[in-house]
Amino acid sequence: MKTPQQARFGGPIHTEKARKMPRRKRSPAIHPFDRAHGTDTSGLIPGLAIAAGTDARLSDLTAYYGIAPSILQSILDLWLQRTNPHPIERTVFLDVGAGKGRAVLLASEYPFLRVEGIELNAGLAAIAEANAARWRKDARANSLSPITVHHADATSHPLPPEAILAFLFHPFELPVLRRFLRHVEASLTLHPRPFDLIYVNAEHDSYLDRHPALHRLWTGLVPMSLEDHTADLEAIAEQKEYGSTGDELCSIYRFQRRGGR
Repeated sequence: MKTPQQARFGGPIHTEKARKMPRRKRSPAIHPFDRAHGTDTSGLIPGLAIAAGTDARLSDLTAYYGIAPSILQSILDLWLQRTNPHPIERTVFLDVGAGKGRAVLLASEYPFLRVEGIELNAGLAAIAEANAARWRKDARANSLSPITVHHADATSHPLPPEAILAFLFHPFELPVLRRFLRHVEASLTLHPRPFDLIYVNAEHDSYLDRHPALHRLWTGLVPMSLEDHTADLEAIAEQKEYGSTGDELCSIYRFQRRGGR
């Protein structure tokens, strides 16, 4: 979970012998998902690195961190079971701020019309495309939804013309979120169609709750599996900025005409 770290795990060993021992270089933590599928979706990439080479302000982008598979699977199941959504077979899953594309890969295992990712950083978009190519070669490829990754700005890139389920793993801060929602509302006004939004690590849910064209369908803490939490803790050991509580605050919203449902 991408939250400020509340406590440090362990501490320094204060012995003369320990101070003289050479430090072992820690290998980057690889999530079990990548070990199983030969993909590259692990690691935490700061917003500073993502903004490099783009027109984005450094303060507007958050870090990339791959969604825990168990979190995405649970929230998609909640969306299907509790929100009376538009038929999934006629809905496009749209990962906004796709990063290396883990959510895109996982969503393709559901029977969406297709799965699309939008990523501002050219390097990350290329990694996501390479991951999708590896994923398609898997034995299950015939049962996967089609995948497309766009190197584009989500606040201006044309939205799919079909029903949409947008997925945001807190990819950007409030100024960009506002611009994205204006873009969505303009598109839906011109061409009305169903639009639901899943927001994970919902830092700005209070803004979405006040938005006159959004109706909150569900909110709550979604627990991750033991495997995912263990992988989170291993990744956190490599840095001090984030911590893991073993769950994510998630919300599901539906766009509606202002003043109506």
